[in-house]
Amino acid sequence: MSITLGPALLAVGDGTSTYGRVQIENGRIAAVLPADGPSDRPLPPGSSIAPGLIDVHTNGAADMLFNRDQGNAVPVAATEYARMGATAFVAGVMTAPFESMLHAASEIVDAAHDLEEDGPRGARCLGVHFEGPFLNPKFRGVHRPEWLLPASATHAKEMIDACKGGCLIVTMAPEIDGAADAMRVFLEHGVVCSAGHTAARYREGMLAIGLGFRSLTHAFNGMPPLIHRDPSILAAFIQDRRTLVQLISDGYHVSPVMVDILYRTVGDRVVLTTDNMPPADLSYHIDGGVMRDANGTIAGSALRIDQAVRNYMSYAEISFAQAVMAATHAPAKLLGLENEMGRIAPGMRADLSFWDEDYGIMGTMVGGSVVHGLHEGTKILAS
Repeated sequence: MSITLGPALLAVGDGTSTYGRVQIENGRIAAVLPADGPSDRPLPPGSSIAPGLIDVHTNGAADMLFNRDQGNAVPVAATEYARMGATAFVAGVMTAPFESMLHAASEIVDAAHDLEEDGPRGARCLGVHFEGPFLNPKFRGVHRPEWLLPASATHAKEMIDACKGGCLIVTMAPEIDGAADAMRVFLEHGVVCSAGHTAARYREGMLAIGLGFRSLTHAFNGMPPLIHRDPSILAAFIQDRRTLVQLISDGYHVSPVMVDILYRTVGDRVVLTTDNMPPADLSYHIDGGVMRDANGTIAGSALRIDQAVRNYMSYAEISFAQAVMAATHAPAKLLGLENEMGRIAPGMRADLSFWDEDYGIMGTMVGGSVVHGLHEGTKILAS
C-alpha cells in the first residue's frame, strides 16, 4: 500500500527544487510525481517538503547532556530533534575522564538501539561523535586540560569497541602526537576523522587531508584565524574539494558576513551543525546567543537545526532548497549515508521534514511514520 503527499515545493536535497508530490511505500520514497494528480495527504498552500534534517554535532537537547545523562538523553533528544524537523542526529561525547567517555558512548549506543527496536518515535540517534580527547591544549576551549590525552592506536580501538559499531565521527587535532596512528585505526573501522581544536596551519592541514581527514569541525572556531600571510588549516579545507566543512550558523560563532563568504568559497560542501550545548551545571549560562562556562568561554550554541537553515538562507542570501542541502544531503554524505538519506528520490528512506510558507516546521516523518506535527504518532504507511 502506498500514500501520496503534497503537492508542495520539494526541496530535493541537492540544492534544487521542484513542485510536485511524494509517493511513499513501506517506509521508502517510491516516486516523485508531478504536482497534478490525487493526493492522500494534501498540504497547505506555500508548504515545502524537504529531506529530514541531520545534525552531526550536538551535545544534547533540552536539559539533557550526553556526557552526563548518557543513554537517558537519547530519547529526550529524539523527541526534541523531531520538533525541529530533524530525522537523525549524532550524539556528541565531549572530553572527560577517558573511562567516562567510553561508558557514555556505550550507553548512548545501547539506548539508540532500544529506541530503534521500539519503532520510530522521534529522530534516530545514528551513533557517537567523540569530540576529544585528542585535542591541542592551545585550542581546547572548555575541554579541561587534565582530561586531554595523546592520541594512540590503543585508545582509538577502545573508543571503537565501546561504541559497538556506532562510532561515526571523531574530532581530533591532526598535529598532536600519535594522531596518524589513531587515525589509521579509525579509518579502518569506517570512522570519519574531523579536524578540530587544532593549531594546524595550511601545510599541516593539507597533510592531514592527504592522510584521510575529510571533515573540519566548527569552522573558524577552535583553530587559528584565517590570516592572509599565514593561513590556517581552514584554508586547506576550503581549497580541497574532497572535504566537508562544518558550520555553526547562529550568527555568533561565525559572523553572518563570514558565513556568506564561506558559502561562496565552499558551496555544497558546507555541513550545518548546532554544537548545541545544554548547561553542564549551574555555572553554564546563555550569553550573547551562545552557551558559556563560568569563565565566559564559549562552550557551544543554543541553536536549533531548523533555525540554522533559516539563518543560512538569510546570511548567504540563498534559496531554501540551497540552504537545506547543508543540513540534509551534505551531512548524509559526511557520514557515508548519502544513498540512504538526505535526498527526496526513489529508494531513499521516507525521512522527511514539512515546512510552512514562513519556513517553520509543520511536521516530521521518520521511515514513513509521522513523529511530530501533522497527525503525530500515526503510521501512515501499511507495512
